[in-house]
Amino acid sequence: MDINYSIETDYSRDVLLALLSDPEFVVRTFLPVKEIKKEDENFYSITLPGTLRDIKLTARYINNGETITLIVNLVRPKGVGKMIIKPEDRRIDVKGTSSIITDPVLAFAMNRNFNKLKKEINEIFRLERIKRKI
Repeated sequence: MDINYSIETDYSRDVLLALLSDPEFVVRTFLPVKEIKKEDENFYSITLPGTLRDIKLTARYINNGETITLIVNLVRPKGVGKMIIKPEDRRIDVKGTSSIITDPVLAFAMNRNFNKLKKEINEIFRLERIKRKI
C-alpha cells in the first residue's frame, strides 16, 4: 500500500515544524487511529480499523528537523511500513509505503482521513497552536 498526498495549509514551515514536534499529535492527525498507547519515548502501540479485525502496529516517531518519519511495524497482519511527512512553506507533503496488501477498510479510512485533513488542517492546527501556545 502506497500513499502520496500534498496538503495545503495557511502556515509557514517553521510553525508546521513546531506543531509536528509532538509525536502523539502527528500519529492522531495523519493516521485513522482507533486506539493509541505510548510505550516509550517516541514509540507507540496503535490500533487502526481493518476489514476482518483491527490492524495492530507499533510506530517510532523520528524528527530530524527537516522531515518527520513514522517507522511502522505491523503486528497484525505482519509487515513493515514508513510514512514521511515533509513540511514546506504553506504545504505538507506526505509519502508512505507498507509491505501489506491493501486492506479495503484501512484504505477507505486512510483516504477519508486525508480528505478530511485537506479540508480541516488549518482548523486542526489552529486549535493545536492555542492548546500548546505556539
